Amino acid sequence: MRAVRGLLATALLGLAVLLVPDAAHAGPYAPAVPAQCRVAVPATVAGDRVVVRVRVSAPGSLSTAGTVAVEVRARGTRRTLWRSTGRHTGEELVLEGPRLPHGRYVARARFTPDAADVLGCSDRADVAVGAPGARAEGGGALPDTGGPHLVVVLAGLGLLVTGSGIATRHRRGSPG
Repeated sequence: MRAVRGLLATALLGLAVLLVPDAAHAGPYAPAVPAQCRVAVPATVAGDRVVVRVRVSAPGSLSTAGTVAVEVRARGTRRTLWRSTGRHTGEELVLEGPRLPHGRYVARARFTPDAADVLGCSDRADVAVGAPGARAEGGGALPDTGGPHLVVVLAGLGLLVTGSGIATRHRRGSPG
């Protein structure tokens, strides 16, 4: 009889556990994923327009559609020289900024997504106007491509001419 009572108590306890609703049941929760922003501004010649490139990415197949606010400030100040907004649709956003005089500036971008499952982001990049290595738009001086120096080229040509002269003299001077 004790064994039957023990089995009955265990069965009732198991049934009670199955019938009681789970209080810790999580509902549908989709956490927001942070996006990553990258701002790139190539060195620019003084007087040319600054080109600001913004790229936003998110992991997986999440949409990075949203609004990008960009501003350019003089480095070390809080004064905004130029401000613009653009629509990011997944491709790199290219904004043509103002013509700036020689100096150092900071470009900042802030992304505000359309979708609730992606968090916004921000980034900044230093801008050098008139810095060494800056290229003019549409021509001007050719950029340094990293080729050999002129002295090295002339020395090589000199060795080539000298070697050709020695070979020619040796062939003409030998009986044959």
